[in-house]
Amino acid sequence: MSEPVSTSAETASQKRSGVTWEFASRKGSIADGIRDIWRYRGLITQTVRRDFIAINSQTVMGPLWYFIQPLITAVVFTVIFSQIADLPTDKIPPFLFYLSGIVVWYFFSSCLSKISLTFSANAALITKVYFPRLTIPIAQTILSLWLSLIQFLIFLGFYAYFYFKGAPLHPSYRVIIIPALILQTALLGMGVGCLIAALTTRFRDLQMMVSPAIQLWMYGSCIIIPRSMVGEKYQWLMNINPVVSIVESFRFALMGQGDVEIWQWLVSLAITLVLLVVGLLAFKQAEENFADTI
Repeated sequence: MSEPVSTSAETASQKRSGVTWEFASRKGSIADGIRDIWRYRGLITQTVRRDFIAINSQTVMGPLWYFIQPLITAVVFTVIFSQIADLPTDKIPPFLFYLSGIVVWYFFSSCLSKISLTFSANAALITKVYFPRLTIPIAQTILSLWLSLIQFLIFLGFYAYFYFKGAPLHPSYRVIIIPALILQTALLGMGVGCLIAALTTRFRDLQMMVSPAIQLWMYGSCIIIPRSMVGEKYQWLMNINPVVSIVESFRFALMGQGDVEIWQWLVSLAITLVLLVVGLLAFKQAEENFADTI
């Protein structure tokens, strides 16, 4: 059967939009895949812009929710876990302790949850036209990063407030690792998200488990309690959870408090890279077989 071709009108429309759509699937080397993604960088930009507008359309407060949501969560955590439960926060002001963990966690969970919907949310488009499927996870990661940077600015504002108020915060040269932590968080979210997206093409009910699983993962990632509170016999669980080292390193870099050693972060980084490779391989396999499993 001959491949469908676009009409002249469709071609003109595609040229005006800056994106060339091709009605075929492709297989090639890793280098070919990277070149394809670069060719479709305009599509990534358009997807980020479209999703940002869609998220904020028909809302009363619009982007203000990105400021309000982490603040409300941090206040609730402070009241429940610090004031009522009286849990320690390693000498860090409780509100700042919870807000720092929330900012990191929101970035990771946003990447994971959005990317996990890649095939199910874009099935109609994926089955009709060719474009590098990996552009969708990349676009979702960029969107999540953009939204998380807004929340990071909120954190920095409160950080400055507590610092000049005399809180025991000890920023140092270690802040230079924060870009690396942001990159690691993005890669981890992409790896796990791509793996789940691939699995849900065969096991659709798995998507129903993503939200509660993310919630449970949060409680095991030292967002609410410092790692120093975890018993010795459970420390191995902290070592194999890459989010723990990211959160503790983030707190240690900015506030001088955190229970993390260099080898623990390296283990976290290694697990992140393994999950990324496994996720991308599974995603690639699901991409090739998607039409047969949908």
